[in-house]
Amino acid sequence: MFSRISEVDVFLAKNQSTIKRFIKGVDKYDQTLKSLSTWWEKIALIGKINSFEVASTILEDMDNTLGQFHLLQKRLIESLTNEHARKVIVQDLSRCQMAIDVLIRNLFERTADIGFLATDLDVIHFLKNSDTKEEDSVFLRQRLQAYIDIYSVYQDAFLVAPDGEVVFQLSQPSRRGKVQDELIQQAIKYPDRYVEYFGQTSLIEGALPSLLYASAAMDENRVVGVIVLCFRFQNELEEITKHLLFKKEENHFLLLNGAGNVLFAPQSYQQVFPTHLSISAAPKVVSVHNKDSVQVMAKGQPYQGYRGPENWHMGSLLALENMDRGVSDTEDHQALIADLAGLISADFFDIRYQSISINDDLELIVLNGIITAARKDAVEFMPVLEAIKKIGRDIDNVFANSIESLFSTIISGQLNAIILQASLAVDIMDRNLYERANDCRWWSLSTSLQTALSAPEVDENSIRQTLGKIHSLYTVYHTLYVYDQDGRYIAFSDDTYQRKIGQIIEPNSAGQSVFHSQDIYAYSVSPFMPFECYGGEHTYIYNAAIRSPEKSNEVVGGIGIVFDSTVEFRAILNDILPRDNGVVKTGTKALFTTDKGFVIASSSDDHAVGSVFFPTINMTELYQDGSTATAIRLDDSAYLIGAARSNGYREYKRQDGYENTIISWVLVPC
Repeated sequence: MFSRISEVDVFLAKNQSTIKRFIKGVDKYDQTLKSLSTWWEKIALIGKINSFEVASTILEDMDNTLGQFHLLQKRLIESLTNEHARKVIVQDLSRCQMAIDVLIRNLFERTADIGFLATDLDVIHFLKNSDTKEEDSVFLRQRLQAYIDIYSVYQDAFLVAPDGEVVFQLSQPSRRGKVQDELIQQAIKYPDRYVEYFGQTSLIEGALPSLLYASAAMDENRVVGVIVLCFRFQNELEEITKHLLFKKEENHFLLLNGAGNVLFAPQSYQQVFPTHLSISAAPKVVSVHNKDSVQVMAKGQPYQGYRGPENWHMGSLLALENMDRGVSDTEDHQALIADLAGLISADFFDIRYQSISINDDLELIVLNGIITAARKDAVEFMPVLEAIKKIGRDIDNVFANSIESLFSTIISGQLNAIILQASLAVDIMDRNLYERANDCRWWSLSTSLQTALSAPEVDENSIRQTLGKIHSLYTVYHTLYVYDQDGRYIAFSDDTYQRKIGQIIEPNSAGQSVFHSQDIYAYSVSPFMPFECYGGEHTYIYNAAIRSPEKSNEVVGGIGIVFDSTVEFRAILNDILPRDNGVVKTGTKALFTTDKGFVIASSSDDHAVGSVFFPTINMTELYQDGSTATAIRLDDSAYLIGAARSNGYREYKRQDGYENTIISWVLVPC
């Protein structure tokens, strides 16, 4: 994204005069300076007419000084306009990139879901059974409803026979009839792949375009049908984009496909957003319903090889009238300027220096004029000199105030940007772990695991095969295991920990708690600590009860899934690090800690897992607003630091009873 900075500069050079009119603070400074210059010229003219006795060189020097102010004024206004506009455009580009990347991570999980669900024995049995009974439909409805309840990112599920007959729809269990959708045919034609489809579909008649995932269900190398999951597309995009909005900001983000068709627009703005935009990597001004807006776009970055639906972009349409976002920021950042001077263009310090220097020269010219007027007894010139002296000071004050305002705006923009990065990190973490909580609960409902663990002689081989199949589809786990009702390991998904078979599961793994819950959707999570089944490193283990297939209130064991926290958390932190022209600034780092400062993960080797990191920040703001940012000194170096507190995702950490406050930190050297 930040490789487009040069494109931003080209855009600003082309549209500067247009943009300036909409940045009210800058336009006010421009008009004030022009007014003062005009008044100077009028007073100087009066001086020329009425003061023939004064040396012409003094008047010429004053004209030259005004000329210098004019040149500096032009430079100041251009710089103010560019910096204010650049801040807004780069922020929106960054947020577009964040939004599309979060979406792609989410959809990556969906590709694994559909592949695993297509191997579900109950789904396969229903599809291959040509003589299904009412109790079969009731059981399948309960089974798939459990799936939708657990994975709340889906809104519906379908089973389709190879001939296109809809044999089951979760939201309409009695529905029948044939469909000829291309995604069904593709799933049958390529049974070893998932199908991702966005658009209109006869599976969901009369609705908005839908995002569907399909996969063939196989029985002994024979396709017996297709299972389809419908993703909560509009709901998820609303959630993603709202999470990126500033206070009191209206949602102006939209999703487009490679042809420029708008796939998502916020519901509150659907009437004013266009249905099509031309795809452009560079910012540009577009007219939407007779209102000019700045368009920026970002294309998604691949995640673990998955690129998402082909050529999707997240875009922003910001009305030019809203380009002055943050210009009137009244928060005093003066205390931070010394530490954050490296974030401010040297050009502005030079403009301020030049302004002071020109005004000092003017003071000397005026003093010289007073002396000359006194010698020549030209008392009528004295008021002219005093008036020009005052105007010079007024001009200098405008320079001082405008640059001070700019510094505050730049710093405010930097603080907002780093808060966004920290918020993005912890949001991705919550979304990732939401999936882990879902996975363990769904896999615990697997009929094959329930049957194998409930048998008079436990079928360890069947359990191991099932775990191995799951593990091959879900790469975020270090290992998976099943334990019996005595809390002893029965099987692992690989050979690494075979020596532990028959041993009691590790203390603090949270496995024992699954035997005490009556809720079939309950899960438990270990503390973040070292475990033998993670090579002695720190991680989370997610657990869920495995129940008897005959008696749902009888727990016959549990499943434990060992999250690969070292790899996954560090990857999240590395991905969200702020970049300039695609390069991370030396010394930039990000961390996850508990609310006590215990380090869970770090992008830098400076902070080991298990160490403590808890710099002084505004804790009240962090807990009231969910985030905060400031400048701090660590190890004699100045950093811009942003912190954000975990807020959960959907029901995870919000409604499911699980509490685990995480703080994400992003530090950028100043």
